[in-house]
Parts: sequence; structure tokens; C-alpha cells
Amino acid sequence: MAKKILVVDDDSVNRTMLAGILKSWRFEVLIARDGEEALSLVEKEKPEIVLADVLLPKLDGLALCQAIKSRPDLNQIKVILMTAVYKTAGMRAEALAQKADAYVEKPVSEDTLIKTISSVFST
Repeated sequence: MAKKILVVDDDSVNRTMLAGILKSWRFEVLIARDGEEALSLVEKEKPEIVLADVLLPKLDGLALCQAIKSRPDLNQIKVILMTAVYKTAGMRAEALAQKADAYVEKPVSEDTLIKTISSVFST
């Protein structure tokens, strides 16, 4: 059975690109446009990984990660945060402080994406 990954990004081009890459690697892909929609899908679908942008409407990626990691029924779900705007060591530290399993900078190459997902699955 294919592993389920939720892609959360408010940019339709990014969502489509990331979903295409993941589907080509035979992942089952769920899509959300904002943090609230993502949290609802996480509660309902229990994906193995949430791949979320940091800057999201309604509930940002850091708050989404915190919401997932603070709940015993969800905290086993891996969270990968990504950003194009906050390419700083401070943002990486903040993402990891919120218990994100990984942090990547956009634009994310296919190689980086798959390596990051593989490393998250092996932890």
C-alpha cells in the first residue's frame, strides 16, 4: 500500500508540482490549501507525512506542526516544513523547535524532496 503524504501550500503551482513528483514516486497524495484544511485532513486521513509551507493562510506551517506534534493521536506523523521566504538559520531552528522532522528551502528539487522523505521515514 502506498504511503500517504499531505501537501500543504497556498500556491497552486507549488501544490501541482510537488504532487506530480510524489505521485511519480508512487505516493498517495492529499492536497490542502491552508493550515486549517490541512489539520482537518490530518485528523481524518492520518497521512504518514505532512509536507507544509511555513507561510500559509488561516494556520501557518509552524502552528500546524505544533498542533500535530502536541497531540498523542497525531504526533507520530512526520512533518516536513518548507519555505522560500525565511531562508535563515533562525527559521530552521524555529521549525525544529516546533518538532518538525525536517526543513527544506524552496524551490525544492525532486532529488532533495525524495532524499528528505527517505530520511524522515528512516527515523
